[in-house]
Amino acid sequence: MTPLPPPRPATRRGASLALTLLLAMLAVVGLSVGSTFVFSNLAVQSQVRRLPPDVQRYLRAQQDAQRRGEVIVAAPVPQIRTGTPADPYLPPGRSSPDVNGVVRGADGSETLIEAGARMRTGDEAGSGSGGGGPARGFAPRTQDFLENVQRSLLQVGLLAAAASALLAFLLSRRLARPILAVSAAAAALAKGDLSIRAPVLSGERELAELAGNFNEMADNLQALEKERRQAVADIAHELRTPLAIMQARLDALEDGVYPLNTEQVASLSEQTQQLTRLVDDLRTLTLAEAGRLRLHPEPLDLAGLTAGVVRDLNDRAGARGITLQFAACSPTPLHADAGRVRQIAVNLLENALQHANTHIQVGVETEDGAALLHVDDDGPGIPEASREAVFTRFTRLDSSRTRGTGGSGLGLAIVQELAQAHGGAARASQSPLGGARFTVQLPLGTEG
Repeated sequence: MTPLPPPRPATRRGASLALTLLLAMLAVVGLSVGSTFVFSNLAVQSQVRRLPPDVQRYLRAQQDAQRRGEVIVAAPVPQIRTGTPADPYLPPGRSSPDVNGVVRGADGSETLIEAGARMRTGDEAGSGSGGGGPARGFAPRTQDFLENVQRSLLQVGLLAAAASALLAFLLSRRLARPILAVSAAAAALAKGDLSIRAPVLSGERELAELAGNFNEMADNLQALEKERRQAVADIAHELRTPLAIMQARLDALEDGVYPLNTEQVASLSEQTQQLTRLVDDLRTLTLAEAGRLRLHPEPLDLAGLTAGVVRDLNDRAGARGITLQFAACSPTPLHADAGRVRQIAVNLLENALQHANTHIQVGVETEDGAALLHVDDDGPGIPEASREAVFTRFTRLDSSRTRGTGGSGLGLAIVQELAQAHGGAARASQSPLGGARFTVQLPLGTEG
């Protein structure tokens, strides 16, 4: 089998998370600043288009001159008069007729731009510049405004990128701490330390749930491992007892302590049968829990089958001074495995014989489309907190009980597994006789 690659160090995982957050935040900042640049250009262009056509031509000439490296000067400051008492209102998009300007090139040549959009050389415009004193600079306010806005946006973008980097670092540490804690706990769990638990840190609810779910999984694994070890120990104990008895008998026969007669052979045969039943019970329980138990369903009468089991065990009950009573009822048809259903009834009655004082009552009835098999006894009963646990393998309410007084602890577990294999269930409750009542529910039905 190909070995799994070793896990990456926790620092690399943390750095990867921080880098991811940083890149995501920088992408958001870049998108925000870039979109602002685009929309600011669109807004300025929209405002420029709303200026009078003569001013637009003047601004375009300024931009062309700047691209050519020419020096821009202006004639006396243009005046735009609209809506004053001295002038009538002008049509939208029109300005006063004396809006003009001069563009001076690097070689000293001049170009005059007038309201009529007629361009003349510097010689032609020399005398037409107005003679009103020295020319004053006409600042390209629109272009300066756009450059100022873009410069401010760039500064804000750099500041936002730095803030995003700091925020990404803080968030990555906040997010990575609980994740790395769960990762470290999972690595320890994979190495076999089932007692490890991940710290549940306060903060994000999802990360706290992740740690809680991991701890719940670890609890279940630890409980399963404990049950497995206990099951192995119980199986070893249950198998060792009959084997030890058989070995002692055989040693005594070999040494001549006991004579080799029919009585000794019968004793050995009883231990062998008990060992065989125990192995069969373990096999049945294992197959049922794994979902591999094969059933052979056929039509049967639950009432008639239970009555036969009661008759078979009546002599054993009488030998113990226990009255075994079966409540007669009408036939109860089922479509189930007759051998497994009989095993359910036998296990329930044998369990009742272990705990009853003087009386056991068995009954069969139908209710809500299901057949119910009841076994009541007048024994000590089962505490409510332990009524689910009795269906677990090798469970004895009194831990001091031995196999001879308390059974192997497999009978009720087999009852539950066989009932579930048929689509039913088993449960324990308080008996009207004062002891325990065990009820097995099996679905009614016919073949097909």
